Amino acid sequence: MFGQSRISRCAALVLLNSSSTLVVAQKPLLLPQITVTAARVMRSDFDTPRATTVIGQKEIQRANTSRTPDLLRYAQGVYIQNTNLGGGSPFIRGLTGKQVLILVDGVRLNNSFYRFGPHQYLNTIDPNLIKRIEVVRGPGSVLYGSDALGGVINIITKRRTDFSSSADLGGLIEGRYDSGVDGGSARAQVEGNRSDIGFIGGVTGKIFDDLEGGDGVGEQVPSGYDELDADLKLNWRADEHSEFIVAGQYTRQYDVPKTSEVTLGDLLKFNYEPQERELAYGEYRGQDFGPFDQIRLNVSYNRQKEGEEIIDGELPLIETRELTGVETKGATAQFTNLIGESHRFTYGVDYYRDDYDTGKIEIDRTTGVETAVQPGTPDDAYYTSIGAYVQDELALTDRADLIAGVRYSRFETEGELGAENLSLETDKVTGSLNALYSLTPSLNLVGGVAQGFRAPNMEDFFGRVDFFSEIPNTELKPEESINGEIGVNFFKGGTSADVYYYYSDYENLIDRVEVGTQADGTPIEQRQNIDEARIHGVEAGITQSFSRHDPGVDRR
Repeated sequence: MFGQSRISRCAALVLLNSSSTLVVAQKPLLLPQITVTAARVMRSDFDTPRATTVIGQKEIQRANTSRTPDLLRYAQGVYIQNTNLGGGSPFIRGLTGKQVLILVDGVRLNNSFYRFGPHQYLNTIDPNLIKRIEVVRGPGSVLYGSDALGGVINIITKRRTDFSSSADLGGLIEGRYDSGVDGGSARAQVEGNRSDIGFIGGVTGKIFDDLEGGDGVGEQVPSGYDELDADLKLNWRADEHSEFIVAGQYTRQYDVPKTSEVTLGDLLKFNYEPQERELAYGEYRGQDFGPFDQIRLNVSYNRQKEGEEIIDGELPLIETRELTGVETKGATAQFTNLIGESHRFTYGVDYYRDDYDTGKIEIDRTTGVETAVQPGTPDDAYYTSIGAYVQDELALTDRADLIAGVRYSRFETEGELGAENLSLETDKVTGSLNALYSLTPSLNLVGGVAQGFRAPNMEDFFGRVDFFSEIPNTELKPEESINGEIGVNFFKGGTSADVYYYYSDYENLIDRVEVGTQADGTPIEQRQNIDEARIHGVEAGITQSFSRHDPGVDRR
């Protein structure tokens, strides 16, 4: 049978946690974590031939943090960089920013405006929403499309799973205080169900003063900001094979200072105001649906609004305010079929369209007069992506698995900014091949080769500058990579460990290149496709559980 021993482990773990009334009379059975991100279907991370990191619910609770980036601070294979308290950009295998794909419940958080280098968008997700976090280290372009060069981070949010009572209502009020910022967060949440309809929702408020450094460091000025979050998720279990989900999330951050620009540059002020995110989606999940063993359909709406308020030290009487809004409409469809006794096919399509609403003004701080100026990103521009993928999980023997995948992606964008006219159409076929061989019941040898791909986005073409002048380049080519990795996974009892060596070869990487200087000596730079680059390294981790393993997994 297809992957029989591995599926048995998954099934046992589901049964252990599917009902709150289950009684385990003997010693608790310790089983691996489950991941759905690495293969888009449920597999244990031990039996997945990809480098994965899973942060479960107990780990999230123990972290006791008001900021989502802090949940990944000690995650294997992830480094979090902070240039401001309101930021927190994950690095995976040497890459960050738009080269790492962030998902929320499988829906893309990344849009075509994400900036070059570290950014703050992960921090727009309230940690109080999160059930678990799954990280796939290495390219995820075959299953998830553009941006997944360094890896994929999937933020999986909470939903009602206990339907043992015909009607139930509960809630919580909790707060956190952090002396380092003389502030913290407060959360009010309600959860329950009425028959087969469940709900969970809440409101979170956050207040952070300027961060107080250690002995001799002093106060980090400016760094404090405020935040308001709201969320609601409804799920209806129509029958034992079907579930409908409707969810909404809202985040509004106020006056978030970019500390590095003020302390390291010549700026008197640099605030992200507003920093706003809205996400709404509807999803159907079904099993044994017509000819499909599994089906998952999703439609989504994601709006991210980012404002910048800047006062330059050389022009202290002028304040520049720029606002960029991006509305993203998305639709995905995924299907899974078991073919014979040895194949499981997962295939699907996805579509996303970004529409831009931008503007920029200069305000005379003495008179209050506002003057419209050209924004850095075209108004009324659009950016679309469409993709189709197929993956075959093949059980070669009782001890060997092979996972092969291929994807076709196509991108189109148009925009006009001054004399620059952007019109791009590009496509790409990417593939991956990963294998697993069970050396012993507790030790697996894993490895594979995968292609990565990232189409240049709107921010690449027109640039977002900090300390210098940048000119547009509408002729950029996509970034491409090929990644090879090999490693071993170990799991026995409460001990899990893995070691990986990876080697990545990149072509057409996009970077800033100095193309001239202004009269005052300020560099003039432009994004260009540079020569090849190579990154290689070793990742290793070990976890020891001293009590019943926390699955922390929402398995349906």
